[in-house]
Amino acid sequence: MTTVADDGPARLSHEFLSPDQVADLLPGVNRNTLAMWRYEHKGPKYYKLGRKVVYALDELEAWIAASAAGAERD
Repeated sequence: MTTVADDGPARLSHEFLSPDQVADLLPGVNRNTLAMWRYEHKGPKYYKLGRKVVYALDELEAWIAASAAGAERD
């Protein structure tokens, strides 16, 4: 028999943001730009949960860091 310990409520491994929240964080980017990037398969990674589009905050930050202009490359 297997016993499952209950260590409290389950938690997601990401904090998710709506397109409006992402647009508020990124200067010069609005909701329409994010929609166009999704259509063109550009921009930060996103998830579709039913009809809702969300972005994981840590993945958004990684995308911003990877997009840095003038970054040193090995």
